[in-house]
Amino acid sequence: MKHRKPELIRTDIKALGEELTALGELAEPTDDDVTRATTGIPEEFDRLEAELAASEKAAVDRERIISRAAEISNREDGDGARRPDTRRRGAPHIRRSTESIFAGLDLVRSGRFDDGDVIERAQYVIDRAPRHLSTEGREKAERLVTVDPGDRSRQAALIARHILCTGGDDYAEAFRAYMETGFPDEVLRATMTLAPASGGYLVPFTLDPSIVLSNAGIVDPLRRISTVKTIATDDWNGVTSAGVSTAWTAEGQEMTDGSPTFGQPTITPKRADAWVEGTYEMLADTGFASELGRLLADAKQIHEGQAFATGNVGATRPRGVVAKVASVAGCLVPAAANGALAQADVYAVSDALRPRDADKAVWLANKRIYNKIKQLDTSGGSAFWANMGVGRPSQLLGADNYEASSMTGTIAAGANVLLAGNFEMFYIVDRIGMSVQYDPMLKGANGRANGKAGWAAFWRVGADVVDPDAFRLLQLATAPAVAALG
Repeated sequence: MKHRKPELIRTDIKALGEELTALGELAEPTDDDVTRATTGIPEEFDRLEAELAASEKAAVDRERIISRAAEISNREDGDGARRPDTRRRGAPHIRRSTESIFAGLDLVRSGRFDDGDVIERAQYVIDRAPRHLSTEGREKAERLVTVDPGDRSRQAALIARHILCTGGDDYAEAFRAYMETGFPDEVLRATMTLAPASGGYLVPFTLDPSIVLSNAGIVDPLRRISTVKTIATDDWNGVTSAGVSTAWTAEGQEMTDGSPTFGQPTITPKRADAWVEGTYEMLADTGFASELGRLLADAKQIHEGQAFATGNVGATRPRGVVAKVASVAGCLVPAAANGALAQADVYAVSDALRPRDADKAVWLANKRIYNKIKQLDTSGGSAFWANMGVGRPSQLLGADNYEASSMTGTIAAGANVLLAGNFEMFYIVDRIGMSVQYDPMLKGANGRANGKAGWAAFWRVGADVVDPDAFRLLQLATAPAVAALG
């Protein structure tokens, strides 16, 4: 099918706009004028919009195919001999390929591109991301744009749109300039429709900790062992079930109804923020602006790690796994004695797990609690878990163990010290898109400039337990007390 050039179609659309403006200025329009303005022009506009989208997509496809052919021609043959180097002569093809990948971003931002096309282009961007993006980060980004056949909310396509709109070299350069000067250009302003209502400009996806992985600043294993969802919408809506009931049925007898009871948990990401400032001298003499992404990622890990374990202010923070489990009486395991930790208590927690969760269970506690467990003595000096000559074993009663530095490490009456369970039932929900806003001139208490600039960063993340019964929590009390949720 032959397509008209996009420039010609845009000219026709512009002419329609001018015609509609002229009709609206008529003092006494005829019936034909009214029909043209209310029916004819809108119908013609819709047709031209569809034609423009098809023409731009055809141009993108053409350039991508040409570029791919050029790349293949430059690869080595199977016998190890290199083909003649045509890369220099073929440079225009490669350059056009990069341009074609980011062509038509206005349509992408408005959602008028095919989902499959946006995802394919985002995968191209991820594959050619800068070297500073770690292998783990690259793999995570690729997983996020992989379509889940059961997902009706188009999360993969929406995330792909975000990556495509913030993944180009032009965007990265514009963001770097904004971080240094505070003046956004058109490239940044164009993405404001994708940014959260809190304002600011989206961090390039290769620096965005809500998309790519980063090093942990505290001992926080929860992202590694829990179920992590990344969304481009306001809420994550799931479905939970205790499973289908089964039964043995005699010949000729009616089957038992085994329909499961479904739950519909909703997790809403909460806003987190960080404020960073520096003097003009420091900003001029260091690479502070280029380091800001790493600094924010580390601060994000620390801030979130505390909330994921013990956070108990559900209205404004992610719900911590310990806090949620502590609010359910059936999930609490009493200690043999108030304010004391005994070997029997550890066994009691393991024994209290449901059979369906025992195989997937792991332990979570403060390092000091694990050290206390190492000191538990069993009749005559043999260590219950390990002696002082070795480090902490990787398993406790056959299950992996992990540290949570924000859990209590103190042996005291009523303390919640040891958690075991299936952490697939603890969900962490990231809302993609960390945004940063720059303030080039801070003021002191008297309202005068103090020679400092600052950055405000915003992101959203939520967490909650979707099945508390998958966990058991040791409370150092013979009669455990349920904790109220904040």
